[in-house]
Amino acid sequence: MAFRHRPAKPRTGSPAPEPVANWSKLSRADEVEIHGHGQAIASGRIDMLALDGSVLWLEQNGGKGRALFLHSDGVRVYRRPTNRGD
Repeated sequence: MAFRHRPAKPRTGSPAPEPVANWSKLSRADEVEIHGHGQAIASGRIDMLALDGSVLWLEQNGGKGRALFLHSDGVRVYRRPTNRGD
């Protein structure tokens, strides 16, 4: 019996962040990027989130502290996929 070697899929780093239009679908501790005017303006972990998804507090990466973002300001949130040890 012959065994065929399958080449491993190349790893391209972490998967691309997923856009989340409805902030009420986010959860505390989600890792996200906040984009404004087409570019990333902040990234970190959601610390607090209004139940209706209108407001979120972000614990920013790099020791930059907390920042408040309002859905009505028109910023976009991109959730980073979690690596579940595939």
